Amino acid sequence: MKSFNHNELGTILNKKFIIGTVLAILLNALSILPATSALTNKGLIHPVNHFPTWFSDANGITLQLCLDGDGVTGLCFFDPVIPGNPISAATGFGAEAFWWSADAALDLAGGGRAILVMALEAAYGAGDPAPNDQFAFGRIRLRVDIPADGEYKIRHPFLNEATGCPDEVYTATAGIKSINVTRDIGGGAPFETMLSGEVGPFLVWDPAIPPTAPAGYVGDPNIDHEVVGGHCGINYFRIEGPADVDLDGNGNNFVQTSLFSVQGKIFDEANTPPGIEPVRTSYFRSTNAAGTTTSRINTWVKAPPHSSVKLNDLPQANQNGPMAFDGESTFFRRATLNAANSNPMPTQLTVIATNTSGMSTTQAINIIDQVDIQLATWAKAAQTLRVVAFSSDKISLSSGDTPTLNLKIGTNTYLMPQSGVAGRYEIILNGITVPPAQVTVTSSKGGTATQGVAD
Repeated sequence: MKSFNHNELGTILNKKFIIGTVLAILLNALSILPATSALTNKGLIHPVNHFPTWFSDANGITLQLCLDGDGVTGLCFFDPVIPGNPISAATGFGAEAFWWSADAALDLAGGGRAILVMALEAAYGAGDPAPNDQFAFGRIRLRVDIPADGEYKIRHPFLNEATGCPDEVYTATAGIKSINVTRDIGGGAPFETMLSGEVGPFLVWDPAIPPTAPAGYVGDPNIDHEVVGGHCGINYFRIEGPADVDLDGNGNNFVQTSLFSVQGKIFDEANTPPGIEPVRTSYFRSTNAAGTTTSRINTWVKAPPHSSVKLNDLPQANQNGPMAFDGESTFFRRATLNAANSNPMPTQLTVIATNTSGMSTTQAINIIDQVDIQLATWAKAAQTLRVVAFSSDKISLSSGDTPTLNLKIGTNTYLMPQSGVAGRYEIILNGITVPPAQVTVTSSKGGTATQGVAD
């Protein structure tokens, strides 16, 4: 049973999808529970396309977006670059591309057809590539032409392993695509929902059956092949109909295939520009009794573990330099600035990450103060709300530009007066009959904090 070609795949994996879990079911489904994904982690945001650099699964397979070739032929199928679209030109693909996909098709008696699509896809919420519109999702799709009314059981590699991989069971009426199911689970940045969908672990070509997958890939989508990796050892696509329905043309009420069209490129860290994800860059500044203001800047960023990462573009040159690695994914450096470089305070620095092949990524990062809410209480009897907050910018009022702090409650904003020691702000609001669940304090220097209101 041969799976469908790329043109068919492009129609099936169309550009229109809905955020969250989508069930486009034109039938009655019986007790279908989504499987638990075996994806385990995701890479940092790619500095060019702004999608996760890679996804990994429980079998230790790590895949990057498959973007080799022209998108129409070769080992990677994706939408080609859209002429005149600058985002598409920069990323090297159009409306959609794939970290992984595996699909299968069955020919049914009487000219009917059944398809199974499983994919981990990069796309855009509005369709064509646009800034800040990146969207990633895992998809399970079933479309089956039904020859006769009745109950149909479908078995595929991503059934719910937690419950023993029971078949998906449908009561369907005769007709084209009478079983028509799409389940999409995904979202935008930070793309965490991808790790809790149905897709995973990645199906790959069965290494015991020749030919072997091309070097650097988990399969060749142009060649249908047996696979491994399915839940409960199910590495096939099977449909079983009512006992008296001929599904295969030979009098059998079932039809099955073990052949899948698989694409996926193994992550190549050496030839991938390193991603940089800012964690926090905040400063502490203070003025001593002699009127001298000094400061320090703490910077944490995430970058690939094998990268060399350094701080750059601070006004005090001797404070630039390599960042220390914590042994997992985060790099840190503290810069200590003298009086000449602390007033005014620098507002931006750059981080440069370089991989083992010499590929570099540079990212500008804003320097902000750290805001902490010390107190947020509501007095029922007095109907007052009291908030006390601190900024890490403790420059004296007479020495320079002090932060302005604002309290935000819903759509209302209140200026918080500086009260007491440098960096301390306090406000009391009267007539608060219903306390907010939480309050947010923002600083003109970029810091922000949110805290629940206590009795």
